[in-house]
Amino acid sequence: MEFLNKQLAQEIVDRTMSILGRNINVMDNRGVIIGSGDKNRIDDFHEGAVMVVDKGQGYAISDEEAEKLNGVKAGINLPITFEGKIVGVIGITGPPDEIINYGELVRMAAELSLQQAVLMNEIQWDERLREELVSQIIHFEGTFDSLFLERSKRLGIDLQLPRTAMVILTSDRKKSFSFLKSRLEKEDLYLMQHDRIVILKKIPSGNNTNELAYLRKIAEDWHNGMKEYLKLDVKIAIGEYHEGLSGTAKSFLQASNTLIAGLKLDADQHIFTYKDYYLPVFLLVASRDGLTEDLDPLVEVLSKKDPKGELTDTLRVYIETNGDMNGTSQQLYIHRNTLRYRLDKITEITGKDPRKTADLLHLYIALVNKELK
Repeated sequence: MEFLNKQLAQEIVDRTMSILGRNINVMDNRGVIIGSGDKNRIDDFHEGAVMVVDKGQGYAISDEEAEKLNGVKAGINLPITFEGKIVGVIGITGPPDEIINYGELVRMAAELSLQQAVLMNEIQWDERLREELVSQIIHFEGTFDSLFLERSKRLGIDLQLPRTAMVILTSDRKKSFSFLKSRLEKEDLYLMQHDRIVILKKIPSGNNTNELAYLRKIAEDWHNGMKEYLKLDVKIAIGEYHEGLSGTAKSFLQASNTLIAGLKLDADQHIFTYKDYYLPVFLLVASRDGLTEDLDPLVEVLSKKDPKGELTDTLRVYIETNGDMNGTSQQLYIHRNTLRYRLDKITEITGKDPRKTADLLHLYIALVNKELK
């Protein structure tokens, strides 16, 4: 693994020179200059650095000695170590007797910068591994190999904890995640997707826990917070809890499909739960398998015979009022006799009588199926 690269070397140079006011060079363990206040020296060979690596200790170079060495100026060169190994050399240009007191501090600063960079790299690597594992969980197909289980253990992920999937649609994933990260619990898992954030939210165990109410409250808090502080109107879909890893994958599928259905049917809402959208999700999945094609003619024939949409609107309101004739008439501002005429017309056109429960269900499913397309 390359610990000391050109980017980090130049950062060390720039940071140190801004404080010390002296030219700084950073060489790799082959003696090649990879960072310098003098950009013309980048990629030059520094013979003094090779001597430091070979001897394993610092080396002060006078003006007289510098003239005898390749690519060297007067100064002090000190080893940069990491985990007991010399990985590079840092040099301060100038008369050795003037800069000797700065040498150790500069070396220590370089090593601290290197340690910090390696630590950040490890953290980022762990984050990528964690997200990869979450991706495997939500696409679980029955078994995991030993590598998956080993990584889960190393990252401290308890696969047995109960979790429910939440899918967040956002126009600014970076801002949304910054807001969420401090609000997530240690056991929560997440995955960043193109315009979404998947959260596998740990839910409290216990028979008295109302899982949906708990998750809805969290979703409301997240939505309200991002709207108030970030000016983002996010959409959040919530799946149901199912036991085991296969259950978590099922919960994610439910949340994903619920988000699609919710955006199609109620775009003005911001929280969608699978429980509220069970039938639309069922139709959405069935439609992908080509199982709802027979529903299409009902809506199509009604639309052709109802160019103004009066019959379709009447049917929709009739469904919303649970078949209440008075409620439908009042909401549409029409007489009951007009309503009866329209219901008769719907029956004539579709062959389904909205006043019969089975027929009304058939018409309702056909309407929802069309709105999902």
